[in-house]
Amino acid sequence: MLDIRYRIDRMKALHNLREGGLTDTQAQQLDELYRAQDEDGMLALLEGATLSEAAKKKREILKQAKLIGERLTQLSRVIPLPHEKIQELYPQIRDIKLAYERLTTEAERFMTRV
Repeated sequence: MLDIRYRIDRMKALHNLREGGLTDTQAQQLDELYRAQDEDGMLALLEGATLSEAAKKKREILKQAKLIGERLTQLSRVIPLPHEKIQELYPQIRDIKLAYERLTTEAERFMTRV
């Protein structure tokens, strides 16, 4: 299971959105950005793409996860470690992960029914 707190997992999830309605050219560009490990480029490309509603929701969740993940990384580099500030972010990331997992599960159920 992906842990969208981490950049590499968010990039995998963004790459999976290529099935969400991208043109062939956009899909190729997304592949190139994925290989280049350019998360910001992937988000920018997907922002301008015409995506399915489920893919749009996932993109938005991944954008939120990126912000919180980056904040967690920043806080983990502070000495002494600001435990309280880090703990405040965990409910947010948990909610975001649950929303992403719900969307993924719903999409899988829909695909199995068709």
